[in-house]
Amino acid sequence: MDFKSLHCLVELVRRQSFSDTAAALNLTQPTVSKMIQSLENELGVPLFHKENGHKKRRMELTPIGSEVYQHALNLLHERDLLLQRIDDYRQIKSGTLRIGLTLLGSDLLGNSFSRFHQKWPEIQLSFLEEGSLAIGKALRENEIDVGQMLAPVHEDFEFITLCDYPLMVIMPREKVRKQSAFTLRSLKHEPFILFGTGFSLNQTIQTACRQQGFTPNVICRTSQWNLLADMVGHNMGIALLPEYYANKMNPEVFAAVPLVEPEIRWKLTMAWKKHQRPAPALRAWLEIVRSEFVSFE
Repeated sequence: MDFKSLHCLVELVRRQSFSDTAAALNLTQPTVSKMIQSLENELGVPLFHKENGHKKRRMELTPIGSEVYQHALNLLHERDLLLQRIDDYRQIKSGTLRIGLTLLGSDLLGNSFSRFHQKWPEIQLSFLEEGSLAIGKALRENEIDVGQMLAPVHEDFEFITLCDYPLMVIMPREKVRKQSAFTLRSLKHEPFILFGTGFSLNQTIQTACRQQGFTPNVICRTSQWNLLADMVGHNMGIALLPEYYANKMNPEVFAAVPLVEPEIRWKLTMAWKKHQRPAPALRAWLEIVRSEFVSFE
């Protein structure tokens, strides 16, 4: 039993004529008769009462034939819906694109989101807002299609570089006089305000501190960079922020001093699974991201 046979059955019931059905389906009348007979043989039941004594035969469904006819209508309708869904998928007319956004760096994508929505307004954007570590896990488990991740990116993923900024030491302005740069070791007695536990940047900072011979005195963790800056402004401790965010801070309140020995960089990427063919909506998104961040490619 296939869709062609079911379609033939439906048309025969509608048109009540083998010749009209054959013309509508661009088939010969014997082919229509053979398809109906084959369907009856496969199902093991008669589908029609054949009325004799008429020059033009009128086809009347048997009780079981009526049930088969109703199911055929439903199956053909579901097939049409599925084909339409596949066409929409190919033409990027419907669906959801699931994007993992890091809590630090999502604002880089505002223009990309706007361009994507203008071009593909039927695609819904769904966001998972987490740290880079959680986004990597979600990508591996297919909970999202693509996501921001801090470099270095695991070899399981392809990626586009979104930005590459050095970390700056953020302090209250009154604490800094003519300091042109800080070494990480020179900060070992300072209280640190770090990001939440899901941030890869935390691991990078803490690893760098250990390599310089000390464990940072972490007094607070937060996922909000503006709250972090506020606590620095109240002289609770120091923070290490990417230059991108340091440039947004009020220079009359905060001092942003370069960090050297070692230099720590905040390199953010847009990553997706390497050995998985991107869906059309994902390919469209990646094209926009590449065009927006072409200077880092």
